[in-house]
Amino acid sequence: MTSQAYDRGVLAVQRGAFAEAREQLQLAGSDERALLLLGQLAANGHGEPADPVRGRQLYERAAELGNAEAAHNLGVLYATGRGVAQDYAVALQWYRRSAELGDVSARRMVGLMYATGQGVRVDEDEAERQWRLAAAAGEVRALHDLGTLFAYHKRDLPEAASWYLLAAKEGIEAAERELRLLAPKLRKPAKTDSRARTMLGVIRAFHLDEPAGGAKLLAVSAQEGDPIAQRSLGYLVQHGIGVKQDDIRAAELYQAAADAGDGIAAFNLGVLSGRSSHALHWLRRAAEAGVTEAYPRLGDRLSERDRDEEALQWYVRGAEAGDKGSMFAAACWYRDGFGGPVNLVQALRWYLAMLKIGSGDGIHEAHEIAPRMTADEIFEAGRLSGRLVEADLFVQRQAASGAASD
Repeated sequence: MTSQAYDRGVLAVQRGAFAEAREQLQLAGSDERALLLLGQLAANGHGEPADPVRGRQLYERAAELGNAEAAHNLGVLYATGRGVAQDYAVALQWYRRSAELGDVSARRMVGLMYATGQGVRVDEDEAERQWRLAAAAGEVRALHDLGTLFAYHKRDLPEAASWYLLAAKEGIEAAERELRLLAPKLRKPAKTDSRARTMLGVIRAFHLDEPAGGAKLLAVSAQEGDPIAQRSLGYLVQHGIGVKQDDIRAAELYQAAADAGDGIAAFNLGVLSGRSSHALHWLRRAAEAGVTEAYPRLGDRLSERDRDEEALQWYVRGAEAGDKGSMFAAACWYRDGFGGPVNLVQALRWYLAMLKIGSGDGIHEAHEIAPRMTADEIFEAGRLSGRLVEADLFVQRQAASGAASD
């Protein structure tokens, strides 16, 4: 079996064989990932007494080599005083370095330190800037942070509501509670301010189980040209929630919002358009605006028109965004050579990646293609998917089968 020392170390960690893991990771030398993992083993005391000082030293070596997670861990150590003297200013420096290297959770921590004055003077504008960057990069907790900043510090209730709504969509329960608290505070400004009216309408319709009351508010804002109100009211109208069901009116509302640049409205219009030629146009608009739900649907519509290469590109985009159906489609297409040449490494990668989101739907297919692959190819698929343990099991099974046939 051929595999890099780092990969063997990861496998050993996942099996709980920590002594073996340390041996393999040390063989990886200056591999930043190996140094990070060695630091985590030392700091957390896996297989030996915890040694946060050695953990810090290993993190520093990894961070110097450009490892974002190691820099983040150093920020945590200095912020908590574990293994070092507590020093918020130094913690902030490491969080900043981690953020520069691409760690979005560290970016959020930079914002928190500016918001609370840890290691730096309180600067709410800088906290907002950092949280906006973190949110744009996919750190969903920053959505709630921004809502709190605008609700309780900058006193912009419609802006607070917009961030809390995004946070609630991502499943952050605290945002739901904040929306219920915001609703009565928005009633007065909603009488004169279109944005406040829209936010209150959305909260009432979708979060307070008052769709009829929410629809009335949204109708006023929609008439004034607010795309969020148009899109939200369109959804209520399409599904007959609190208002009379009317697909034609829903499509008009969606199109008005989509023409104003609302990607979600474009997606809704694409779905409403079924398999018509219009669906492809609107789904493409939504996908190009970054609406991840549009990726697999756009792939389906393109596939129906035999535009397989482009369809595969959107399935892969969906797979990278964590969509189960996209993962399965991409895997099958790579397996069968649709939209490009056969690529069993990518096929097995996406079948295995489905396990990370709790789905075993691709395991049968993975078992079918693994015997056609070399051990190195299987390990590469395991590395890409983050499922080295399963890849190792496939290789072991393949080796056992070969030995039995001899």
